[in-house]
Amino acid sequence: MKKLIALALVLVLALSMAACGAKETEKTISGALPEIIDRLYDEADVDDETRQFLKTGLMTTDIPAENLEYFFGVSDVNYKEAVASEPLINAKAFSICLMRVADGTDIEALKAEIHEKANPNKWICVGVDPSDVRVESVGDLVLLIMAADSEKYSEAFYALAE
Repeated sequence: MKKLIALALVLVLALSMAACGAKETEKTISGALPEIIDRLYDEADVDDETRQFLKTGLMTTDIPAENLEYFFGVSDVNYKEAVASEPLINAKAFSICLMRVADGTDIEALKAEIHEKANPNKWICVGVDPSDVRVESVGDLVLLIMAADSEKYSEAFYALAE
């Protein structure tokens, strides 16, 4: 009887280990941040005019720590790198910012804070409807989208995940 109980316990333990080992791995998006943004734009389901704007009307630049609050609405973030993709001169309110956060960051809390504090009216004379402000994440990447049809960029971002 003791052998049967011991065997049953071993089987239960083996099955529980197998279940933990079968856990789905977390998705990621590889590459440099500017490259990821370019791939996001290639993937986005937009019309020809918008596609042209994405290809020629935007500039992607690094975001230094002192400018983090302007772009993301937050300043006290432990992050590795960040970039912004915005028009240089244009009457169109558009901003896509991508940040790679440091290990151990509470990404869900950070996303909530960015969504609350990002300014959809940071431009002179133009703004984005608050419903078009999205904060998404995959792995250690946090994406802030402030643009008309933001769901198209959100879908494209998730489509890049491996």
